[in-house]
Amino acid sequence: MKVRLQKFMADCGVAARRKCEQLILEGQVRVNGHVPMKLPVLIDPEKDTITVGDDLVEALHPEKLLYILLYKPKGVLVTRNDPADRKTVHELLPGITARLFPVGRLDMDSRGLVLMTNDGELANAISHPRYGVEKTYVVTVDARLTSEAVERVRKGIWLGAPDGGRAVRAEGFALRVLSRQRGKTILEVTIAEGKNREFRRVLARFGYRVADMFRVAIAEKITAAGLNPGESRPLSLKELQWLRTVSSPEHHDQKRQATQKWFERKELEKERKRLQQGVEQKAPRPTRLIKARPQRKFAAGKSGSTRSRPTR
Repeated sequence: MKVRLQKFMADCGVAARRKCEQLILEGQVRVNGHVPMKLPVLIDPEKDTITVGDDLVEALHPEKLLYILLYKPKGVLVTRNDPADRKTVHELLPGITARLFPVGRLDMDSRGLVLMTNDGELANAISHPRYGVEKTYVVTVDARLTSEAVERVRKGIWLGAPDGGRAVRAEGFALRVLSRQRGKTILEVTIAEGKNREFRRVLARFGYRVADMFRVAIAEKITAAGLNPGESRPLSLKELQWLRTVSSPEHHDQKRQATQKWFERKELEKERKRLQQGVEQKAPRPTRLIKARPQRKFAAGKSGSTRSRPTR
């Protein structure tokens, strides 16, 4: 049965599917000696020979799929190879010979959870912005942020592209203040795309510095509980099933519809309140009752006779 070339490569553990597509378009992949220059490319894994890079290799055979949850410490790169020979996440998994690659970004100065796998299909689904698989961070900022400052960060700003390209709107941060202390604020930040470095840039534009950024959860339910820096563990079957669910188009559509219904209910409630206020303002004001003043009586004189007005 024929399959897409990039899917086959990802399933074999070459790289994530989008990276495999890039390798194909760059001409680094050969199918039976020929270089395909555009997608899609369909291959038969049983008959076709696939080569990647300068080294000719026989057709890759899919490995056993692995799913490893790693607690990355600070100062470790999320990459396979580093020209500067700095420490990478693969050095934290010395007993694993399978070709694993990280899912999602976590910069060198951040710490926390990284999913390592050779399942290219799942990696692509989790990383795809459309499906919005959320990552949760605990961020320590070297300043006491006011409510107004938190709201400005939540709204986002325009940032120039690092490569000098078109400016992008940095937004979509769900923020919650966990603690305010003297000279320090601790935030819980939920992000649906790989924007942890972008969040640092937003804070920097407002004059704030991130002291610590800790990814504590992936898709809400997969947490760092029980892991110390540098440690790892396999995903449980329940966690894997949850990841497949939240990264599916069906789950994304259900979540979007639920969000739309919530928004519509809020808007209807605001409209009802506005109409009710209008009715109350137009209602006639109650009539004020004015009590009649009693007639003045003249007091009687000492002789008991009433005083009378003199005649002219």
